Amino acid sequence: MNMIATLLVSNILHFFAPDTAQHQLIVGSYTKKGNPGIEVYAVNAVTGKPKLLYTKENANASYLTLANNGKSMYAVTEGGKDASFVSAYQLDASNQFQKLNQEPIKGAAPCFIVSRPESKTVYTANYTSGSVSVFKTLDNGALLPIAQEINYSGSSIHKARQEASHAHNVVLTPDHNQLLVTDLGADKIYMHKIYADGLLDEKYTTVSITPGNGPRHFVFNNSGTHGYLINELSGTVDVFSIRANALEKIQTITADTAKTTATKGSGDIHISPSGKWLITTNRVSSEQLTVFKIEADGKLTKMYHQPVAQRPRNFSFSPNGNFVFVASQTEDKVQIFSFDDITGKLTNTNQDMAVSGPVCLVFSNDPMEVNPEERIKQLNIQLIPVVPPIANYVKQVQVGNLVYLSGHGPDKPGGGQMFGHLGKDVTIEEGQLAARLTGISMISTLKAYIGDLNKVKRIVKVLGLVNSEPNFTQQPQVMNGFSNLMVEIFGERGKHARSALGVAALPNNISVEIEMIVELK
Repeated sequence: MNMIATLLVSNILHFFAPDTAQHQLIVGSYTKKGNPGIEVYAVNAVTGKPKLLYTKENANASYLTLANNGKSMYAVTEGGKDASFVSAYQLDASNQFQKLNQEPIKGAAPCFIVSRPESKTVYTANYTSGSVSVFKTLDNGALLPIAQEINYSGSSIHKARQEASHAHNVVLTPDHNQLLVTDLGADKIYMHKIYADGLLDEKYTTVSITPGNGPRHFVFNNSGTHGYLINELSGTVDVFSIRANALEKIQTITADTAKTTATKGSGDIHISPSGKWLITTNRVSSEQLTVFKIEADGKLTKMYHQPVAQRPRNFSFSPNGNFVFVASQTEDKVQIFSFDDITGKLTNTNQDMAVSGPVCLVFSNDPMEVNPEERIKQLNIQLIPVVPPIANYVKQVQVGNLVYLSGHGPDKPGGGQMFGHLGKDVTIEEGQLAARLTGISMISTLKAYIGDLNKVKRIVKVLGLVNSEPNFTQQPQVMNGFSNLMVEIFGERGKHARSALGVAALPNNISVEIEMIVELK
């Protein structure tokens, strides 16, 4: 395996995307220190290094959400009654958000916002007034006046924090047919049916939470089988099984283990892009992230606590899952941690972003727009000459707008291929490189066939075969080398359905073989 190890080192710059591969990060903040409220950064997808692009004035932009495939943005202004608003922004030709309009919120202190694409509606959770507001939007994303307001009424056992209803979070169920609302003040979760026009059924279902817990933020896993609730006041996480949009609690686990009788202040909760890990923030009684492993049955196993700067209000995984950005509201900075998706380990990169009062961190789902032909040049990817098949088959077949690519192997740029079994001769990192080289070979074939990669509408389906020893089970990790390449080149269009299978042998003992289906415009 010395040849493969040498190849891995010599191609390391090709394996990882260089500094030109970037994501867009939008930071919303409180503005009492004179800061603008919205700051937009380019973030290096490999190093995590941020660069400020531009700012927008938006008072107390404590929460943001993107819509229309990242072309629209909605931001709240968190204020008192008659001083709370939602603002709509749209990307212009220079890839900057420009404000379209703003509309007042009847409630007070909006602290969360989400959009529903099917009905082009926007929903806000209003903390102080204990209410939800619904806004319809125009085709260009501009807001119409408030269409609906629903007020809740309740309280619970914590006299200082639960004297009245406090709506804290609005979340769409995975099928987008219901809106879930957490009420920190009443220890309730409300579930509203959403009508076709985006308005809410005011006869909602109520789920009771343990008194004094203070439910704050809720997330669903990607498959929609489980939901996870961070309770602010108790510092615990409730795990729910989801059946027919009904919540059944199956576990409660402590996130904040600080030895104190005072009220805790857990804040945010997110699942890693891979779906393997869940992280929460703890504030007030402890300043830390808590990392949990998500088990096969959806339950959590606590792994460790990661110390962070004071008042970690919100955090976000980068789209590729390689980094975790943590907003320190008190210390006026955003910390950047690298994240190992195999072990769950966080490592401080010590490249903090200076932001006053940061609260909300939102990544665009798509790397900043570059056409595939330009992206290949920027990534310094060397396509290889396409060699005709030596047997009685073709490398691609087109049916309608679909192109079916035959199985390709890990072709080296200078000739030859990568060989060996995963779990014996080849490490996971070397296997990822083999999958990436296979992807480059397939892109080479595709470009030779269609001429211009801008004709690709999306990568539809991928089948990855990994040459594996019987006890090797990390085929998906190997295939990430291929999948990451597709996203680097095509952005959102590169995300695909995928199967990753282990096989006992592949032709000539190559490490990886991959098939792909591509849709053309």
